[in-house]
This record gives sequence, C-alpha cells and structure tokens, in this order.
Amino acid sequence: MMKKVLLLSFMIFAMATSFGQELKCKEFRTGTFVIPATEHVPKSTLKRSETSQFESISKDDYMVLDIEWIDDCNYVLKTNVEKTPSKRLTDIDRAIDKNGGLRIEMLRTVKDTMFFRAKATFNGKEYPIDGYQIKISDDFN
Repeated sequence: MMKKVLLLSFMIFAMATSFGQELKCKEFRTGTFVIPATEHVPKSTLKRSETSQFESISKDDYMVLDIEWIDDCNYVLKTNVEKTPSKRLTDIDRAIDKNGGLRIEMLRTVKDTMFFRAKATFNGKEYPIDGYQIKISDDFN
C-alpha cells in the first residue's frame, strides 16, 4: 500500500513539473519587438536594450523610456523626458512616472512571443493591461 501511495505521489509530481512552462524572460530583455494593436494601445514597435526602450507608433510619434530591471521577468519603465519629444508627453505619462512608472510583468513566453501585464497607478488607482510582444529581431533595427 505504501509503495502505491509513493508511486502515485511521484507520478503526480512528475506530471505537474513536466507540464509547467519554462518562462524564458532573458530572451525578451533586448531586441526589436512589435506590439499588435488592441482596444487599449495602437500598434507599436519597441527597440529595447538593457537600459532603455525606444517605442514608436509612427516616425514622428515615439517615446524613449528608461528601464529598471527588478529581476529577469519584471521591469519598470519611466519616460526619459530629455529624449522624448515634449509634445508627446501627456499629463497621464507624467502621473504614471510620478507614481512609480509602468510596471511590466512577463507572464509567459511561447516561441517568439512574450505575454505581459503592464500596471500603472493613476490617481491612486491601479490599472492593469494585458498584452503581448512579438520578437522580430535580436538587434535594435
């Protein structure tokens, strides 16, 4: 009886760990990415290094953000006001930065796609937005 319990416990443990997804966050720290358009955000292209992210919607509509890595799967984005055109900065951008920045949590990775949750605090309320980024290059094209 004890052998059956041990065998069953081992099988359950093996199945639970073998089907768990390995989150490959390091593969998404740098490179060029596309975020497809959703109801919350327009399509944008991201060029990310270890310390900054260039985010563009069009040639003339872009932002430069500084990155603070919390760990391999979590980081915070804050607007680099010196490199982002002042006409692009909104009161909402300034308020998000003032309240700790845009916090990004990588939720899962599948091949060239990283699913994330972005959280911003504005007027004392937290606003989460789920999305995904598709890696199109390891370079900063």
